[in-house]
Amino acid sequence: MTGTRTLGLLGKKLGMTQIFHTDGNCIPVTVIQAGPCKVLAVKMATAAEHPEGHNKATVNLGKKRGKVARPKAADGYYAIQLGFDARPARTISQAELGNYKKAGLDHGMRFVREFRLDTKPTQKPGDDVTVAALDGVKFVDVTGVTKGRGWAGTIKRYGFSRQPTSHGNSLNHRTGGGLGRQHSISSGVPKGKRMAGHYGVEQVTMQRLEVVKVDGDRNLIYVRGAVPGHVNGYLTLKKTVKNERKVEFKPGLIVRAAAQKAAAKGGKK
Repeated sequence: MTGTRTLGLLGKKLGMTQIFHTDGNCIPVTVIQAGPCKVLAVKMATAAEHPEGHNKATVNLGKKRGKVARPKAADGYYAIQLGFDARPARTISQAELGNYKKAGLDHGMRFVREFRLDTKPTQKPGDDVTVAALDGVKFVDVTGVTKGRGWAGTIKRYGFSRQPTSHGNSLNHRTGGGLGRQHSISSGVPKGKRMAGHYGVEQVTMQRLEVVKVDGDRNLIYVRGAVPGHVNGYLTLKKTVKNERKVEFKPGLIVRAAAQKAAAKGGKK
């Protein structure tokens, strides 16, 4: 894995379809509307690095003294805060609207996330981030919230098998069985015990999904396979942390490459 932190994108799941390659293979893909995203804030490691025009902050000292400007403090790390999908100003608080106005907006955003970076960002508040941010990226990690399935039993939630329906097992076919305690559960249920409960509505990340197609004109990204969440659910996309390792760290590839070279030279001598 790599620990590089890069800028990602916010998007929305539009649904699934299929794409046919030139060789005739059919690939199932998920269509994601990725951006355009608005840069709402830029975090800097030191105070001197804040962009011009955004290096001042205000402090409200009350009715008499009012607001007083002061130099903006350092954030201690590099990051960019992105917003996606416009939200009417009447649905947000005045404090939130004040933050959006710093980025030149007169409305809010429905989906806001922050991306930490390893280096100083070049973007400024108010800039737009489109699918061009993922140019040259072959694999992405997609994070979303899974569908809610309500209160589910162990069979639906964890794939348990049901108990026999033979004579003697009365009304005990789909229960979870014993809890694993030797004598009683007076000391509590074991931690992590798989039981019936709320299923879904959890943040899940699908790693290393292949980017099959990018439509820059419509801000669409087609990724191979399924992503978590329902249609119109919000997603976070960023460059995968599971990049291809170097060939020297794959002994199998070295042996295979050596065999191909030997065959090209006419076999063993």
